[in-house]
Amino acid sequence: MLSSTILGLQGMNDEANGYIEQVFATFDMNQDGFIDFVEYVAALSLILKGKIDQKLKWYFKLYDVDGNGKIDRDELLSIFKAVQAINRQTDMSPEEITNLVFEKIDVNGDGELTLEEFIDGTQQSDEIMDIVTKSLDLSNVLKVIKNGRRNSI
Repeated sequence: MLSSTILGLQGMNDEANGYIEQVFATFDMNQDGFIDFVEYVAALSLILKGKIDQKLKWYFKLYDVDGNGKIDRDELLSIFKAVQAINRQTDMSPEEITNLVFEKIDVNGDGELTLEEFIDGTQQSDEIMDIVTKSLDLSNVLKVIKNGRRNSI
């Protein structure tokens, strides 16, 4: 597992470090511990040019930490805490964002988001779409990974 020490990350909380490691592992498609040129280009292409449904599917996969096909409140809260620590965005607290997301898009009220609920709900709510596009911007994470890698070589 990639450690924050290898990336040269300091001053981030455990959730932020875990999130960065998870993003790294997701883009390290062949799981060799490195993001090679092709993997890096694929990541940038998704972030910069990917269609919103492609991005939402990727976000869902990334945020479904336990791989059970659903995102629960704890997973989403952990994500928003990590993203806020990385992006330093403070318009709303991670708890407020998590509550808003579940209030708006958890259509069956079971406290878990399926892929369909996540994609449909995000696309149908301008407010949630705004949160997703701003708060879940991976460009800062990729900068941390890229700069951390370069500084550790």
